[in-house]
Amino acid sequence: MGNILSRIQEIAVKEGITITAMERSIGASKGVLSRAIANGTDIQSKWLQNIVENYPLYSADWLITGRGSMLRHEPTSTNSASTVSLSINNDFVSIPLVDISVAAGCCGYDNPDYLEVVDTIKMPSSMVRNSEKYFCVRIKGESMSPTLLDSSYVIVRLLDHSEWQEMPDQHIYVISDTDGRSYIKRIKNRFRQHGFLVCMSDNVDKINYPNFNLEAQEINTILHAEWYFSAKMPNLNETYYDKVNQLEDKYDMLENQMRQVLRAINVK
Repeated sequence: MGNILSRIQEIAVKEGITITAMERSIGASKGVLSRAIANGTDIQSKWLQNIVENYPLYSADWLITGRGSMLRHEPTSTNSASTVSLSINNDFVSIPLVDISVAAGCCGYDNPDYLEVVDTIKMPSSMVRNSEKYFCVRIKGESMSPTLLDSSYVIVRLLDHSEWQEMPDQHIYVISDTDGRSYIKRIKNRFRQHGFLVCMSDNVDKINYPNFNLEAQEINTILHAEWYFSAKMPNLNETYYDKVNQLEDKYDMLENQMRQVLRAINVK
């Protein structure tokens, strides 16, 4: 049974989900699979059947015996239209959608290995790095508006601690601190020189969204924001260009008033 359990773990890794999420997807109670994996104990055959039914890409023979290919249909190198279409449709990875708030002041998480998976989304494998850990998180709040809008989503990649010092300035990251709070911010990386990050909001309202620093010892995890999804399409013309036009009108009015004042002074 141990080998079967390891192959179950392989399916979870391939799908980009946790064992807890797999348990939920097959209708098992929390811990049915994870306890068996941890203790090397047997699981009921009905759970194997449910895994086969819920994850049809994977071979039942491979799962139970270890023989043959992991996938039911391995793409082959042929020029036929049907095979090309199949390989494209299968060339996706599952990204777990996790329940986390990523705005200044919102509660966050301590360890991304234990995030509660709400759902998954599919992305072309060409859009992510192999063997890297990705999450999809929902944005709450206006701290990064208008760049990232409330209720939109970002795909974030977990950084190894060795990557922290090399993070480029002005990129957007999700940062969790040791108190369990999480933030999505544009950063200035000062780890190498001074041992901290400058966290900045894109919102121009700096009274409500001020910059702040996080020391390295205060930080638990850092994830790089790599993709952004939103159903909203803000009217930047109305939001910003109209304000510029209004400022230009006020400038013209003030300039005209200043000319009148200067003429009046010259007459006297």
